[in-house]
Amino acid sequence: MQTIIDQAQPYITAIMLAVVGVLATVILRAVALLQQKADSWFDARLSVSQRELLHKIATEGFAYAQTVYKELGGEEKLQQALAYASDQLEARGIKAAPEEIRAAVEKAYLAYKATVLTK
Repeated sequence: MQTIIDQAQPYITAIMLAVVGVLATVILRAVALLQQKADSWFDARLSVSQRELLHKIATEGFAYAQTVYKELGGEEKLQQALAYASDQLEARGIKAAPEEIRAAVEKAYLAYKATVLTK
């Protein structure tokens, strides 16, 4: 009986190592999936807060251009507001496309016009 166990020992060891390897692979894959989901969640949360900051800075840029550059026309004021918003976003390490910045400034302008017209 002992000789059968001695002969089976290498096979039992190989099977146990294979089982441990499969379990380790499953655990590592599960951890990788959880990490990927966590990264996606953090990226989504950061982009929401960055988008809110973009709109706040765009509103500041619009107000800045409206008050400091009173003598300029609409397009020049828009360029000044875009420059202000771009500089402020860059200083905070937020990367936004020029179209996004312009859209946020235009939204601030439309909100301003809506409040002026309702008064």
